[in-house]
Amino acid sequence: MNDQDILIAGGYGVVGERIAAELAPDYPGRIVIAGRNLERAEEAAGTVGHGTRGRRIDITDPASISDALIGVAVAVSCIDQPGRKLLWAALRRGLGYTDVAPHLTELGRGSDYDNIVAAERASRARLVLGTGIVPGISNVMVRALADVLGGADEIDTALLLNASDISGAASFDYFLQEPSMTFATWADGGDQPARAFTDPPVVQFPPPIGGHYAYLFPFSDQVLYPCTLAVRTAVTRLAIEPAWLANVLSIMTRTGASRLVAVDWVCHAIGRTRRDRPSTQGARFALRVDVRRGSHSRYATLVSCTQADAAAAGAAGVVRLLVEGRIPEPGA
Repeated sequence: MNDQDILIAGGYGVVGERIAAELAPDYPGRIVIAGRNLERAEEAAGTVGHGTRGRRIDITDPASISDALIGVAVAVSCIDQPGRKLLWAALRRGLGYTDVAPHLTELGRGSDYDNIVAAERASRARLVLGTGIVPGISNVMVRALADVLGGADEIDTALLLNASDISGAASFDYFLQEPSMTFATWADGGDQPARAFTDPPVVQFPPPIGGHYAYLFPFSDQVLYPCTLAVRTAVTRLAIEPAWLANVLSIMTRTGASRLVAVDWVCHAIGRTRRDRPSTQGARFALRVDVRRGSHSRYATLVSCTQADAAAAGAAGVVRLLVEGRIPEPGA
């Protein structure tokens, strides 16, 4: 196969550069860090080493995407994609593709998801939508539990993040904007209207973390599980340390003040102050998934530090499967 490169769009971001660093030693000379700023891409490539190269890509420009994909076998997106132009370009070329992107909920149970599934069958592309922690690692945990139980009727996912942990500006923007949005959660086989940072039960995370209020949050797991596992209920929640910050966000949602925080310029201003900030001592994340099948249930947990490292590890693991042909059949 002549096309060997692994292109990481947004590869000089917090998660993207970690993915590049994870893969570069095993695929020397094949990693391409891409973004709108070629200088930053080349600088990050030099930091990663192992023959990593920089390349310019503007994911709003089809011509730029087409040029960037020359020689590429697998494309990874670590950035938001208006219109998902990179995804569709990779699909048309029959490439391997995965992404670490927050706004996957709109794919859900609508025509976008169906269109992607139909198109990949025609192009022979191999797509893994949503890797990282949630979605990503959480899906692997759920599938393992569902296999033990012989299927799944209900899935509850709860992610705990620490406000002092490292995150990119785009990721932080996402968490600021969500409290102002409504979304549909999947319960008893149908859509139920919901708001982020509402309806918080106490979720028991492993020691030493313990119980935390976890609020409804529109992670894409809840809209993809009905498609992939035919579940009747799928709920995703977010808990935040310190707890007072989650409480503030909940109050803002109930009072409508969250709309002020969600103004674009406010989000970007706050996000810029966090870009590439170091994780402070004690920053941690935790994940719990509960799966029920009839009267039986199982749960699994994960606790670690620096969520960006875990997200990158999850995405890099999927890239390895795509590169090494361990996902041989086309599909989404």
